[in-house]
Parts: sequence; structure tokens; C-alpha cells
Amino acid sequence: MSSKMKALHYEGPFKVSVKEIEMPKIEHPDDAIIKVTTAAICGSDLHMYQGRTAAESGLVFGHENMGIVTELGEGVTLLKKGDRIVLPFNVADGRCQNCEEGKTAFCTGVNPGFAGGAYGYVAMGPYQGGQAQYLRVPYADFNALKLP
Repeated sequence: MSSKMKALHYEGPFKVSVKEIEMPKIEHPDDAIIKVTTAAICGSDLHMYQGRTAAESGLVFGHENMGIVTELGEGVTLLKKGDRIVLPFNVADGRCQNCEEGKTAFCTGVNPGFAGGAYGYVAMGPYQGGQAQYLRVPYADFNALKLP
């Protein structure tokens, strides 16, 4: 498999392009990698596209994602290769107090110094978005909803 993939690359206000970037890799035992089959364009992507945020060049948009599991970290126990999954907007660890109380949009474990993380959104952690061929899914057992 190639070490590069195509992804929507934010370059600045009103300027995006499809570029080849590095494929995501398993960074933690709880990670999974998916081949993206569907990624929505959200209205909040327009805030970044129109330059109304502090988004920096290089960000890959896409926080409404669905795909097929292609790779699993050794700590993932609820998924297997080939599973079709859908992901929420936010990234959460499922372990912090906010997650334990059901407030996963305000997870304190995924974005140091800030409550909340998300795929492909400015200031919401180091997570690239799914408007790409592949996506790293952190805390996959907690974040992925397995589809029939």
C-alpha cells in the first residue's frame, strides 16, 4: 500500500485543494484506521473555508465520517477489519469525568488545555478530518459506532 493518500487540503480563506499527504498511522493501541467511504460537508466547515476562524494551512476538513476498518491497534477489542463504522463529530476518550457523565463533547482527555476534540476542526486537537481517503480513529472502541 502507498504511504500517501489524497485529502482535501485547506490552504487559506476560500482556497482548498486535493493534495497527496501522508497516510494516517496507528499512534496508540486504541487507534483504528478506516478507508473513508462517506464524509459530509458540514456548515461549520464553511466557517473555516471563509476565513472566520484561526484555521491554519494544512488542515484536512471533515468531521462527519463513515468508513471501513482497515487496520487496528492491539488495544481495540470491539472492532475487526472489514467492519463498517460511523463516527461522531467529536473525539472523546470515554475515560475522563466528563465522558463518564455523558458529556463527551467536553472530553478533557483528547485535547490538552481544552475541553473537547474533533476531527478536522480548528483548535479541536491534532485530529485530521475525513475528507480524505483514510482516517485515524483514536479511542476506536469508544468513538466508532459499528453498522450492520
